[in-house]
Amino acid sequence: MPDPSPLPVHALLLAERLDTRALERRGPVLPGALSLGELPGGGRGFAFRWGALVTIGTTLEQTEALAAQLRAHLHEALDAPVHETAEIIIGAAEDGADEAGVILLRDATPARLALVAKALAKSAVLTHQEAMLARTLDRLEAPLERLRRGRLGLPTRLIVPLIGEAISARARASARVDTAAKPDLLWDHPELAPLHATLAAEWELAERTEALASKLEMVREISETLLDLTETRRSRLLELAVVLLIATEVATTLYGLIVP
Repeated sequence: MPDPSPLPVHALLLAERLDTRALERRGPVLPGALSLGELPGGGRGFAFRWGALVTIGTTLEQTEALAAQLRAHLHEALDAPVHETAEIIIGAAEDGADEAGVILLRDATPARLALVAKALAKSAVLTHQEAMLARTLDRLEAPLERLRRGRLGLPTRLIVPLIGEAISARARASARVDTAAKPDLLWDHPELAPLHATLAAEWELAERTEALASKLEMVREISETLLDLTETRRSRLLELAVVLLIATEVATTLYGLIVP
């Protein structure tokens, strides 16, 4: 009989990218996920090339120990991993979720577990992107406040890094993973589509992705505005310099004509 008690699920976003090719000998490759098989002490693990590790049925300490083993395969590791957690019950009559948000699974097939793992990993990615864009918008608040007062107020050497950070935030958030897309796993297991819909709704993947897209658009608009203002100020400074040079030349000529 399956154990009806909840099992913990831990998702750690570790880096910008994880080299899963070096890990493929550890377990089968499922569409969009690498199964790490049964872990020491029980539980299951899944790795994703976009830098996420998910364990099912292990403690956080065991998950962190596994993450330490993967350190050599990480590229652009995060300063601090992003941690998301959930609970699942295996052996339910139907796939779904209860009122407390516990995920209910009919059985522990690799496909079902991988679907849960990928959904929670996407939630971790969204959490990271949300925090990253929030920091960028916070840093853009100062020049925006000066704009509200009718002046730019920051020198070009300070504005340009902010624009670069905003553009970087847009690029990284857009390129990591399509958090709203249906998993490739559903092509081989279309019967799991209702479970995916439940997971996406439980962790608000579509809504958070849409909100993130709106913030990205806001960052784009702010970046373009600051860049336009910076270029305009540069042009005006150049025009002023030309005027001053001409004025100096005229004054010098007049002085030469007036003073013998």
